[in-house]
Amino acid sequence: MSRVSNEAGDSDITKFGDSTEFVSPPPKKQKTDTDPDSEAKAKAKVDAEVKPEKRILRRGNWHDPEYAKQRMIFEEQFKNSEGYDVDWSNVDYNFPAVNFDWGSDFDSQMSNKELMKQHIKTAIDEENEETGTKLEFVKYVSANVLGVQGFLFYITFWAKDLSSPNPEPQCYQAKVRKFMGEIDVSEFRLRPTQE
Repeated sequence: MSRVSNEAGDSDITKFGDSTEFVSPPPKKQKTDTDPDSEAKAKAKVDAEVKPEKRILRRGNWHDPEYAKQRMIFEEQFKNSEGYDVDWSNVDYNFPAVNFDWGSDFDSQMSNKELMKQHIKTAIDEENEETGTKLEFVKYVSANVLGVQGFLFYITFWAKDLSSPNPEPQCYQAKVRKFMGEIDVSEFRLRPTQE
């Protein structure tokens, strides 16, 4: 039955079943478990966990007190850790070294992930050959990169020595220089205890 207002004339009355006057609403979309926006957000979250957000750093000016303050902190941390440990969380300026995870591609033939894997493997292989250990890579921690003739990587990672009676993972550091096709490991050590 249709409702008719008292003021409606005969021509305004819509008869039940008259399809010319009745437009049904479009069918409702079924709810699904996958929402395109939530999928994109989930993918972005996974990407952020795998790959930290690249930072755009400002060019410094010696007359800027904030730049001078950050530069002094950076230089002290870089010097004290011999290049390995810098707290990049409060850095807004471009300094001589950079956090590896922020960097652009450091090699034209392989991704940064592949490059880091290669550097760690080379460092471990050389250490095993020179000292007779049986180190096995466990987990990448961090790396800082300094532009030299090529790049100098200050890498921190976990590895375990399978030749040890207690092969618990330990934190190691390696200084690896890459220039053109050459890779040179100039330092390999246990990470010093942090005070």
